[in-house]
Amino acid sequence: MGTETLTDLQLAVMRALWEVGEGTVGDILTAMAKDGRALAPTTVATLLQRLSKQGWVEHRRRGRQFVYRAKVNQKEAAKGVLHRVVSSFFGGKVSALTAQLLESEQISPDELEEMRRLLKKKGG
Repeated sequence: MGTETLTDLQLAVMRALWEVGEGTVGDILTAMAKDGRALAPTTVATLLQRLSKQGWVEHRRRGRQFVYRAKVNQKEAAKGVLHRVVSSFFGGKVSALTAQLLESEQISPDELEEMRRLLKKKGG
């Protein structure tokens, strides 16, 4: 995985790619349109080329088209981003991140119960 942070637009392309699994620029455009993003095919192609150079995406030729797929799954990408956030903003302390989330986000009772369940499962 590249060490560069994904921009919002790159993340939107990655989400579409994770959704389709493997696809052409057209497939990715269709998936992005479902989320309300309408981009030009050339814009998506450029974003995919940059993501490929950064190590997030790989491609192969199928006829005259390139077929793209993510080199990193969504869970691995999220883990990397979270590690960077915890290290950069919270001094490596997950508890500090958790405290910030609890203070700044609206958390439903169902979400709190899920957090309790996960903590219990983790051994805490």
